[in-house]
Amino acid sequence: SAAARAHAGAMARQGRLGAEGPDGISVFQRITAGGYRYLRIEQHLVSGPRTPREFLDYCRSDASTRGPLRDSALTDAGIGRAADPRSGDLYWTALWARPFTAEGLARITAEVLALTNAERGAAGLRPLAPDRRLADTAQTYSADMAARAFYSHTSPEGLAPWDRAAAAGAPHRGIGENIACGRRTAAEVVEGWMNSPGHRANILKPDFTHLGVGYAGGGPAGTYWTQLFGQM
Repeated sequence: SAAARAHAGAMARQGRLGAEGPDGISVFQRITAGGYRYLRIEQHLVSGPRTPREFLDYCRSDASTRGPLRDSALTDAGIGRAADPRSGDLYWTALWARPFTAEGLARITAEVLALTNAERGAAGLRPLAPDRRLADTAQTYSADMAARAFYSHTSPEGLAPWDRAAAAGAPHRGIGENIACGRRTAAEVVEGWMNSPGHRANILKPDFTHLGVGYAGGGPAGTYWTQLFGQM
């Protein structure tokens, strides 16, 4: 709720809706800065309703806005509102979240592996085996991108994917990496990679034998995903 109130206030001060406030901080960064970790986040950013009932009526108004209200996986919520000091217009932020658990993270990363192997199977390729060192490296990198608000295959220190894999002790001869941000689910992120020629090429590269998957919430984009491929 504190993050929702802070973001509603930021939107009211700038007089417009947006996932990022005039201070350059996103709603997702406000959530994690308050110590809340999530596996999934949905939000309603709204202006116009004058009362809580009007706001809820908006949230229930069509299939796209009703989704978070009916999703049983989203168990936590926070709502904030603030008035534009110039116009008096009200700005609302509602956050609907699935909180972080280690078990939930394991399910998400396992789903990415399963969906990736389904694509390889459809192409007549052998499945990728999970690898703990690649997975730890991928998870650390997703968390780093979220925490330090960057999005690149090269870290701010200039380290490439193969540098990070080697530093983690991964013995693989070949390394490849896919990253993504802003995708909400494992299915969305794998679909996005498969629709991108370069990412698709990594998923369907016959030489790769192992995969590690990382996922983290936060940062400007809200979600950060990493696939780290290895060839033995």
